[in-house]
Amino acid sequence: MSGALVGFRIDGTKKMLRLHGERSCEGVLNELLRYLQKVGDARLRSYARALQIITPAQGPFPAEAASAAIQACFEDHFGESCRVHTSWAETFAAFPGLEGWHAGLPYLPAADIDHCGDVCWGFLIELDANELQIFVNRNARFRWRDMADTQSAYCALRLEQARLLTAQDLSALHGLLHQHSYSDGIDPHLPMRDVVSAPFPGPGDWQARLQLAHGRVRLLLERGPIKARVRQVGELKFDDVHCGALLREALDPPVLTLALAIYGPGANLGQVAHVALRRSQLPFSPGEGGLPLLDLGLSPGSGLQLPLGPGFFDAVRTRFLDTGMSAQGWRFLIRQDHAVLRALLQFFPPSARILRAFAHFINLLASALQNEALRLERCQPALRGMERILDRTRGRPGPLREENARIFLRAVMRARLSPEDEANLPHDAQDVSDFVYSHTAVLKGATWRSLCRRSGAWHRALLITVDPEKDVHWAALLPRYTAGLFLAVELDTGSLLAEEGLEQRHCIGTYVNACASGATRVFSLRRNGRRTATIELQRNHDGSWRMVQIRGKANTVIQDPAMLDAADQVAQAYSEAAQLRAHLLPPQEGPEAGSYAPPTYLIHRQEHWTG
Repeated sequence: MSGALVGFRIDGTKKMLRLHGERSCEGVLNELLRYLQKVGDARLRSYARALQIITPAQGPFPAEAASAAIQACFEDHFGESCRVHTSWAETFAAFPGLEGWHAGLPYLPAADIDHCGDVCWGFLIELDANELQIFVNRNARFRWRDMADTQSAYCALRLEQARLLTAQDLSALHGLLHQHSYSDGIDPHLPMRDVVSAPFPGPGDWQARLQLAHGRVRLLLERGPIKARVRQVGELKFDDVHCGALLREALDPPVLTLALAIYGPGANLGQVAHVALRRSQLPFSPGEGGLPLLDLGLSPGSGLQLPLGPGFFDAVRTRFLDTGMSAQGWRFLIRQDHAVLRALLQFFPPSARILRAFAHFINLLASALQNEALRLERCQPALRGMERILDRTRGRPGPLREENARIFLRAVMRARLSPEDEANLPHDAQDVSDFVYSHTAVLKGATWRSLCRRSGAWHRALLITVDPEKDVHWAALLPRYTAGLFLAVELDTGSLLAEEGLEQRHCIGTYVNACASGATRVFSLRRNGRRTATIELQRNHDGSWRMVQIRGKANTVIQDPAMLDAADQVAQAYSEAAQLRAHLLPPQEGPEAGSYAPPTYLIHRQEHWTG
């Protein structure tokens, strides 16, 4: 976002300001509440009535009283020797901060409300109703000048209660508002019976209740005397641990059944509202295949412009076939069960702009699997691996790259895996896909077992050829530590992490950035020279370190008390060594062992190596 709108409404008149700059909802709320907490009601109302919103081009210069107020403000900021300005444009140019929230000067520049489409949040001090009102307007869904008129508040608190909010209250409330703001301000009307839930834990120290009345859903928050009401809760999901069951029981059964068939158990109220609104145009047959495709007609964002109704699936098929999807591809697509088809559509969301690429991808899946169906538990790693192979072999002959992608997919889907191997498949699939896209010949007759074996040999060969001078290093504070029968070896280079991940078959090798930045330390726990577990430590704010996870080969859960006790000893010893070093050594330039230093390069989001 590029700012927020802040304003007053008093005596029926709105006075809107634009807060420029990269300001978060939480930051603006903090600033507003600091202001509210230091001014009383009388002074607040007096200022709001006196406040005048002026267009910079407006003339002539203000009357004598206004000019005196402007001059006094200049003298407060710049000293008594400041020169007198003669126009509004000069006045506002001298105060760049006036473009933002500046409760103090009674004359502020007008915001161009009709050109604030990039602004997401709005805050109104509604003195007529004695409320602080919060609005959300993602994607310019409504005109900002309609805020608090035709557009109702997203969340509202009484002003006297808002003044009681602590920083913790505000942070928790902001997290909730941000989560639900992705419903784009939609306040869905749903066919459901009226009911109020029992209290359940809300964000932070808030207690929450769900109120269903007249087809509307409201989230009621309380903390002591403070009460807030959240209206737009379109992101509230049916699998929510606290109120999902109540939503499922209260909603009209046919709408619920159809929504779950289209969107799955994680359907949110915004999606259900689409279904309820267009229910008469949807074929009510949740057991039939292909129902997740109905989202292409329910969501205009795809740009496909597919009309709902009895001929919907004929229209989808025609559109796909016209764009290059084969008849085999369409049969493969429509034959997948709802969960798998939903996963496919989420992985590669079809839209008018990329429909040809989507059709080609489905053709590739169909030719690889023939009459086999995708398996949901392997869908994500298989599709990611295929995408990786195709994306990183651009420029090579099409038959070569696509045939190896097919071989990879068939091998993943047909593999017989133990529970441990199944849990570690995302990591194994990434390693194998790296090997496949690096291969310059067709991998004929390859099985998943043979691909894993050849991938392991290939990765080991790469480790041998790593130039030590180009490897990523960080200082080891506890290189080797004996804990009972175990030896803990601190891994202090990228190649050692990669080797540990390769031997233990988990993705600790992706933690290079976290270790190099000083936020994480990794130890290999060994007994009699054999690797038994991998330990991750993370730094606390007080400088101590704690163990955050310990895993065995293929991410198996460690339950051996001796190994767990050894890991605790490693964490304790590392904490003591880090604190001793901090006391004994003078401050140094640059990062030191056991310290935290933000990296100077981008740290990409890392997948959690325990899956």
